[in-house]
Amino acid sequence: MNMPRKSLEKPHSTEAPRCPINVAARRAGLTAHVIRAWERRYEAIVPERTAKGRRLYSEWEIQRLVLLRQAVDLGHRISEIADLPLEDLRALVGQDAVPGVEASPRIPMTTNRLIELAMDMVRGLDGPGLSQSLLQATRTLTGTALFDDFVAPLSDELLRRRRQGELRLAHEQFAMAYLRRFVGDLLSTKSVHSIGATVLVCAPVSSLHEIGALASAVTANREGWQVVYLGVGLPADEIAFVAERRHARAVIVSLSGNGDDDRVESELSSLRNRLDTELPVIVVGRDAERHRSTLQSIGARSAITQTELTAELEHLAHPAADVG
Repeated sequence: MNMPRKSLEKPHSTEAPRCPINVAARRAGLTAHVIRAWERRYEAIVPERTAKGRRLYSEWEIQRLVLLRQAVDLGHRISEIADLPLEDLRALVGQDAVPGVEASPRIPMTTNRLIELAMDMVRGLDGPGLSQSLLQATRTLTGTALFDDFVAPLSDELLRRRRQGELRLAHEQFAMAYLRRFVGDLLSTKSVHSIGATVLVCAPVSSLHEIGALASAVTANREGWQVVYLGVGLPADEIAFVAERRHARAVIVSLSGNGDDDRVESELSSLRNRLDTELPVIVVGRDAERHRSTLQSIGARSAITQTELTAELEHLAHPAADVG
């Protein structure tokens, strides 16, 4: 992409910036770390600051962050688009949008409706339709909300209906295949920043699917970690071998759809015994709540959602991050 660079100029407005960085990040579908990086490296946004140095963002700046994030999601390099005017960003996002899916502004659709649409496609074994509904979710939800509010509930709903006999095994396998490819494609997107640290992501042998592990890998990648994805079923001694060989700073274990509680707890204890005692283990997923006592006994951290995982990873990467 070879577009002429233009100076970034804020519009004249009487509106006073009032959104702190955590609010701006949530509304823009980014992390505070990414916003700081874009500001520091590319001057993509230059927020005002309070007397104590806290960043404050205006509605115009949040709108700009949304468009920048959408453009990056479509494959553009932030370094090449950081100083484009708002109108040029709107044109860029609209021009490169996926056919049939509106890119900007976001389509107002509830997560329940998105899940209903996806389930309709699963029941009909409609591959193109399911792919389209998954793409629709990426245009409606951003960041960790895509996993916490759509992918995880959709996976749970599939398993629930399969157990109740409403869906056949063929429906479940069909849906999981598309979800694996969908989340896996997100993992292949390179993060715009790197913290220079490695994290392992895996799921126990007893896991029923790997969607949660893939989602955790995507979250870690977006946070700037170098991800070593090990999938489902690798024994504890092999995970420990990879952790040592790659000098991992943390190990993420996903507990999505696990059926055998005793086996899960045995696997977690075995993994903890084989890892360096100082290496953090983060157990992710709704099933983590059921194993709270085991997690406490082995000194593992827990994160029920991808949003909580983001906070854990940010803490590990920047234990004394600036407050602004």
